Amino acid sequence: MNQEELLQLENELSFESFCHKDAFYVGQMIIKKITQERLKPVRIRVVMNHDIVFQYLMDGKTGTKWLDYKQNTLEKYQHSTYYVYKQHQDDQLFQDEELKKGYVICGGGFPLIVKHQIIGGIYVSGLEHDQDHQVIVDVLKEYKNESISK
Repeated sequence: MNQEELLQLENELSFESFCHKDAFYVGQMIIKKITQERLKPVRIRVVMNHDIVFQYLMDGKTGTKWLDYKQNTLEKYQHSTYYVYKQHQDDQLFQDEELKKGYVICGGGFPLIVKHQIIGGIYVSGLEHDQDHQVIVDVLKEYKNESISK
C-alpha cells in the first residue's frame, strides 16, 4: 500500500460515533481474529480521548512498551503508524533522536476518527508490523460492515 491508499483507508474506516462499548467490542473482535487464525499472541490497546478504554495482553505477552511507542507515534503524527513507516521510507521523516524518545517506525497503530476528528487510536503489537496493521484494518472493516447491516 502506498501513502495515498493509507490515507484513503483512514478516511474509509472513520465513524460518525464510537463509544467505550464499541472500543470493548472491537478489542474482543481483535482477540477473536488472532485466536481463530492461530496467530501469535498480541498486545491490544484502544485509546479514546487520552484514556485507555481497552487493553489486553494475550497469554505470553508482558509489558506495554511497544503499545506506548505506537501510541506516541500516532499521537504525534496524527496518522496510522504504518503511514508514518511508509512516509519515512520515502523522505526519512524520522531522526535517530526521535527513535530514542519513544517513537517507532512500524505499523500497528491506527487512528480512531470520529466525525473527522482523531479521538484516539487502536494498537496491536506482537506480529510482524504490517500484520499488526492489517489485523486492525480487517477488524475495523468487519465492524463497520456489521454496524451498517444493523
